[in-house]
Amino acid sequence: MSDRKPAGPRKPGLRENIAGLRPIAGLLATVALSRSAVVLYPFYGVYLATERHGLTVEVIGLIVGMFGVGALIAGVASGALAARVREQRLAVMGLAGVAVIVVVISTTTQLWVLAALTALWGFCYELVNPIAYTLVARVMPEAQRRFAFSAVRLAINLGMGIGPVIAGILFNVSPGLLPWGTAIGYVVSAFILARARITADPAAAADDATAADTDAAGAGPGRAGPRFWSFIAATTPIHLAYALPSTVASVYVIHTLGESAAWASAIFAVNAFLVLTVEIALNHAMLDLTRRTSLLIGYVCAIVGFVLMGFGSYQTWLLLVATAVWTVGEMIVYPVMPDHISAITPDRHKVRNMGFYTAHFNLGVVLAPLIFLPLVQGIGPVASWSLVGAVLLIGLVATAAISNSPALWGRENVPRPEPAAEPAPVGT
Repeated sequence: MSDRKPAGPRKPGLRENIAGLRPIAGLLATVALSRSAVVLYPFYGVYLATERHGLTVEVIGLIVGMFGVGALIAGVASGALAARVREQRLAVMGLAGVAVIVVVISTTTQLWVLAALTALWGFCYELVNPIAYTLVARVMPEAQRRFAFSAVRLAINLGMGIGPVIAGILFNVSPGLLPWGTAIGYVVSAFILARARITADPAAAADDATAADTDAAGAGPGRAGPRFWSFIAATTPIHLAYALPSTVASVYVIHTLGESAAWASAIFAVNAFLVLTVEIALNHAMLDLTRRTSLLIGYVCAIVGFVLMGFGSYQTWLLLVATAVWTVGEMIVYPVMPDHISAITPDRHKVRNMGFYTAHFNLGVVLAPLIFLPLVQGIGPVASWSLVGAVLLIGLVATAAISNSPALWGRENVPRPEPAAEPAPVGT
């Protein structure tokens, strides 16, 4: 299988690719603003402890954990819901649902009502993600999708960098402001998305039709399902590994290594700085590489970076080097994965498969800390992070194997489409 796409029209420059994001400008604005409005969740545990004095730490942990349960259900159920409600409208409903639910949470004191509302909050919050990925897959031509997915990630990370800062300010003024900050931001986000005219390039629709026809006729009946599930299985190590920084990095640095909190903050700062400044340019530079090659490069960066995290127990500065390396892997693999799912999924199953993809990610967030924290206490930092690297190596080998099988990987190397003169509205 060739590592580079065949020669075609001139590769667009970075500015041209950025200009090509106009059809999803409203979606990008919605994602950035809604993530900036996630001010209650980062402080949810302390908010409950402050505003609901009768709750114990164990009960607060249970309530906060229900958010992840709702998010997992949303990923699995999004495809069925999108079959009944137009996708853009469904995302607007999810955004509006978050606004309503957090306001109700601010007035509720009963334990089980809080738990149920938190699960519903997680459901509405996560419902937007597979819809956003699906809209990108429908709107953007295949040759530009990876770049578009990296732009969505930039919007997400920009918002998630701003949100905790706003949350800290609001919490210092009054914890009771947090639900209202989230509600106002999500109402505005829902309005922006409802008014957005998300348009599709005819080339994108042609790509989808070709993919569906290939799965239905050229590649044999039922081929799309095995391709998707084999890809999900092969990339499971990625989700498990990349759940670790956000869930256990602070515990690892402060409690396991006995270092100051400043080192934990530095890890997050290095990751955020690289994602916000490098990811768009990096994915633009790699557009000529196939999805297979890009994913394998990302796997290698992840393996090296996470193994180095263990050696930070000897030299603390290696934690920052490790973070830079695995962040490069993150910036490569996370735009490639939804891009590949878009390419191998027939149009009628796009929302469903994107939902399973986001649920897969959330499952990693749930399982990774449960596995890793006891492990690092039992066998030590170097062995634990080396085991993470070994699991990633298994994923690399599995990905290399399925990507060498046209039956399990699907098509690559499509010509770069010409820009469309007049995009047409997305239909459902």
